[in-house]
Amino acid sequence: MSGDLSVSRIRAWAVTPETSMRVRYHGRMDREPVNIELVRVDLANGCYGAASFLSGYRGRGGGSVVAKAEAAAGAVLGSDAARRSATTSALLDAAGEGPWEGISLLDCALWDAYGRSVGLPVWRLLGGYRERIPAYASTEAFLTIEEYLDEAKRLVAMGYPAIKFHMNTDPDFDLELVRVITHAYGEGKIRFMTDQEQLNSFDEAVRLGEAMSRGPFDWLEAPMPDKELDAYVELNSAVAVDVLPAGNTLVRLEQWREGLARKAWSRLRFDAGNSGGITGAMQGMGLARAYGVPVEIQSYGYQPAQIANLHVMLGMMGCTWFEHPVPAQPFDFPVTIPVTIDGQGCVSAPSATGFGFEIDWSMVETEAFARFDSDA
Repeated sequence: MSGDLSVSRIRAWAVTPETSMRVRYHGRMDREPVNIELVRVDLANGCYGAASFLSGYRGRGGGSVVAKAEAAAGAVLGSDAARRSATTSALLDAAGEGPWEGISLLDCALWDAYGRSVGLPVWRLLGGYRERIPAYASTEAFLTIEEYLDEAKRLVAMGYPAIKFHMNTDPDFDLELVRVITHAYGEGKIRFMTDQEQLNSFDEAVRLGEAMSRGPFDWLEAPMPDKELDAYVELNSAVAVDVLPAGNTLVRLEQWREGLARKAWSRLRFDAGNSGGITGAMQGMGLARAYGVPVEIQSYGYQPAQIANLHVMLGMMGCTWFEHPVPAQPFDFPVTIPVTIDGQGCVSAPSATGFGFEIDWSMVETEAFARFDSDA
């Protein structure tokens, strides 16, 4: 199917699924529920595309992404999905610093709809670099060392070759956890990463990075606020373990270029869901390749967000790991056949066109607490 590729309708929903779990991303916070906010774009030819992002955390109140999508919808209605990147670029030029969840989800949905229209999966449209990628389990934060150890044992038994801990962020606690993990897994067969949620001081980050460099750790993520580039430059030169930004604060190409040029980070990190969609992700992948650094795309979220980012990882060269939130089942909503790891700890390309997922729209409609419809 190809036909008329013009956008005929745009809808958006915010949902707190009945299956959602309360999540703790660092030890200083209480468990909080996380919402899924979905955007759907319908084309005149009958095809649709969809994308999602999280809300309810990091200052994104419930319904905030729906409101952003509604604000940008007028510029996308009637546009040609074949010229989706031009449409997105025009919106981003007028949008300010970002993050840009609404514009990004509209772009992702346009890529999905276009892929369905021309009969190709998005990862093939992006170049078809590979068909599978290793996955790491991305945990929540815990309050005891024993909980972290128990979770590691469980995830290793499930077949994950790598684990990223959202850390407690108490400096002494985290150093002890690194010591214990190094003692238990020091042979390096299982790889580990840490996420500090931008809550460390510079001195704390140096101590943690030095300890991690002596163990089975691949990277130290978001130790300080992303915008503290001077501190990141100094940290990245002071520790042997790789240093990454959070990936959800600095989302513009110019900001990524400055960080890489100054060697603030060892690897680039971003999420298609807030940095310009697939269009923005393509630019980020190309920039990282030019600077000779890997990309660790953020894919923590509900299944539509995971899968959109997966297509970038598979379509283009440069990514090392797929981020898989655990426990996974609460984040499967509302996709009917979720992405899972295989016996080798990898995730594979969806075989269907576009993003390759199908959504239970009746569940979305039933459970939504905020919505937008361009036809209303």
